[in-house]
Amino acid sequence: MTNHEKIKELVKIWYSLISSDHHKDVDCHFRINTHYLYDGLCEWEIEHHGYILRDVGVEAFGTQEEAETYLMRFVLKKGIMSEINWFLHPPDDSISYEHESLNNEELEEYRKRVLELVPDIMDEAED
Repeated sequence: MTNHEKIKELVKIWYSLISSDHHKDVDCHFRINTHYLYDGLCEWEIEHHGYILRDVGVEAFGTQEEAETYLMRFVLKKGIMSEINWFLHPPDDSISYEHESLNNEELEEYRKRVLELVPDIMDEAED
């Protein structure tokens, strides 16, 4: 499976998690822009202007693959896992909230699928 195919599936999972209460179109758009530099080099930057994932910084990557990997690991995977964890284990000071269209088994299936798409043994050290 290519990075492109993985990203498409991750965005689909992300959308299904965050769009249950109302449409959040801006939160479901992710871009990787190519910058052609004067010295013949290129840079790739991730662009996202959502409300939920606000910590998506503008960082230049040396290859498109590096930008795709970052988008998958540190934006989509991290965001998806955070949403799933919130639904399955809400903070003590918040009202327990069930997802409108997904039950706990479906949320666990999403978690499993994300870990299959973006496996990483270093996740806990990077959080």
